Amino acid sequence: MDVYTTEEQQVEAIKKWWHENKWSVIGGVIIGVGALWGGRAWLDNQHRYAEAASARYQLMLEQVSQGKNEDAAQQGSLLLGQFADTPYASLAALTMAKIKVEAGEPDAATAHLRWAQDNTKDEAVRHEARLRLAKLMLAQGKHDDALALLNGVDAGVYESTYEQLKGDVFVAKGQTAAARTAYERALAAALPEERGRKSLQMKLDDLGEPAAGGQS
Repeated sequence: MDVYTTEEQQVEAIKKWWHENKWSVIGGVIIGVGALWGGRAWLDNQHRYAEAASARYQLMLEQVSQGKNEDAAQQGSLLLGQFADTPYASLAALTMAKIKVEAGEPDAATAHLRWAQDNTKDEAVRHEARLRLAKLMLAQGKHDDALALLNGVDAGVYESTYEQLKGDVFVAKGQTAAARTAYERALAAALPEERGRKSLQMKLDDLGEPAAGGQS
């Protein structure tokens, strides 16, 4: 707005500007308030949505602990169907896989583990799904598939767990030297106070001493 020489001219200019622009200003205020309340409503809806998913997952865990696996599976199906974009869906998929394994349905368990691995945004859940899937493959005798799943992974803090599982697969394949190497790597990566370190050492000891020339 221009600079005016008298207060009267300023008042007149303001009146004129308001007459010409008042509806734009009012419209902007209405839109701004609407956006504010709309944003709050969206956040409230998201909060309620997450709470509903959390409640279903907690119920699922309670039902599993009570041995009500069929009821728990129903909750899991609802989570995967209606709350697939929440973190609870991937956790539910892990639980569903456990239920299916206990029910003697390895193919269904495999599908749930792959879903969790592919859809979670949490690296810890992704590692857990991959490790459980590799263990399931080991139990099914799919040794090469298990190794393919475990190899080439940036395991990070899970390195000891990955290497130990690789060792288990090599033992099942009768490849003692490779198993020994994997167990040694697992021990090297394990923390001194890590639970399971003693059993890992026992696995390594059970392999016996390396054969002459490093072959076994």
